[in-house]
Amino acid sequence: MQRKTAAVALLLVVGAGLVLSGVLGGTAQQPGPGEVPEESLIAVEGDHELWPYTSRRRSVYGQTLAINVVFLNDAETVERALTADPETDWQETNASEETDEFGQGYGGDDGADRVSETRDGNGSDPVRDIVEGNWETATGSDRYSYFRGPDGGVWKGVTFEVHDGTYLGTRDHVRAYESPDGEYTAVQVHEEYYDWFRLRHTVPSIDEPATRLEDEFIDNPTAAVVSREYRGIDGGWSDGWLSVIELTLLLPTVGALLSRRTREAVAETARRLRREADRHASDVVLAVALAGVFVSIRHAGVALEVAYPTLPPKAIAAPLYLVIAVGLPALVVSGTERSDPTAAFLAVVLGLGAGFVLDFAALGVAVPPGLIVHRVAVLAALGLVAVGRATTDRSVLVAGALAWVLGLALPLADVI
Repeated sequence: MQRKTAAVALLLVVGAGLVLSGVLGGTAQQPGPGEVPEESLIAVEGDHELWPYTSRRRSVYGQTLAINVVFLNDAETVERALTADPETDWQETNASEETDEFGQGYGGDDGADRVSETRDGNGSDPVRDIVEGNWETATGSDRYSYFRGPDGGVWKGVTFEVHDGTYLGTRDHVRAYESPDGEYTAVQVHEEYYDWFRLRHTVPSIDEPATRLEDEFIDNPTAAVVSREYRGIDGGWSDGWLSVIELTLLLPTVGALLSRRTREAVAETARRLRREADRHASDVVLAVALAGVFVSIRHAGVALEVAYPTLPPKAIAAPLYLVIAVGLPALVVSGTERSDPTAAFLAVVLGLGAGFVLDFAALGVAVPPGLIVHRVAVLAALGLVAVGRATTDRSVLVAGALAWVLGLALPLADVI
C-alpha cells in the first residue's frame, strides 16, 4: 500500500511538473496588432528612426526579440568586422539549420551570402582584423524590423545573418538590419542552444550575447568606440539598454586583437555515490551510465556535425534522440532488476540529474524555469520506472513508462 501511495505521489509530481513547465516555458510576449506606435520608435543616426524589435511578419503583431546592439556603420562594414578571421573556412549555413527564437525551422532560403572578399594589397582587411570571432554566415532568415524616415515607414528583412557556435551545441545568433540611408545597422543578437527533449533551439538570453559582442570591440579604442545607452525599450526580453558601437578604423590592426569568448568550462563533478559502493555497486554503475550517456549525446552530435558539415543537423539528431527516448528507459529497466527500490530511484534521479546539470553547465547557458521543472518531472517519471522494475510492480512500472512518454511528447508538441 505504501508503495502505491508513493507511486501516486510521484505521478502527481510528474503531472504538476509538466503542467508548470508548460506555463513557465513561454517565450517572448507578442503585442496586439496595429500600426507601429510613434512612441515606440527610437532615434539612432541619420534620418530614420528605428522600431527596436524584430518581427515574424511585417507587423508589430509578430514581435519577437528586442534589438540590443546598434552599429553606427553600414552593414557591409559590420559584417566584415564580425567575420574577422581570414583563416576560418567560412561555410554558408544550410536552410535546414535555421531556427527562430521560438525553435521553429525555416522553410525558405531567401537570404544571401554577403561576406565581402575585399582585401588590401597585403591580403588582409583592417575591418576583418578587428575581431577574432568564429562567425559563420547564416541564410534563410524570416525576420523583419521597421524604420521610419521623412518619406514614411518601411519594413526591412535581414541584411545579413551570422552565428558563432554549433547547431547541436550552443551559439550566438546575429540578425542585422541596415537603415534605409545606410547610416547605422541595427542588430538583434541572442544565445540559443539545442534542447534534446524539445528537438529545437531554446533562447535563454539576449543580454549576455550582446555583452559578448560588445567585448569584441570594447578594448580597442583605435578601431571602435563602444558605449551603452538606456533607451527604455520595453518587452522582447530587453532590459532597456542598447549597446552602441562605432567602427572608427583609425589605424590598421595587425593580427587579431581580441579572442572570441573564452568560456570557462564549468566543471561540476559528481563526487557522491561512494559511501555504499559495495552494497549498491550496480546502482552506482547505473547512475554513472545514465549521466555519461546523456552528456555524450551532445558531444557526439557536435562531433558529427563538425565532421560532416553537409549532413543536415536533424539527420544527426534523430538517431541520438532515440538513445534518449528508448535507450535511457531500457538502461534503467536492465539495471534495476535486483536493486533496492530507494537506491534505484536515487540512482536514476542523481545520475540522470547530474547528466542534465553537466550538459547545461557545458553549454554555459541560463536555463528557462519551465525547462528546469520539466527535467524534474522527467526524472520523477524515470524514477518510477526504476521503482516499478525493482519491486516487480507492473502497475508502477507502467505508470512510470506512461509518464515518461508524456514527458517526451509535450516538448515535441511545443507545449513546453
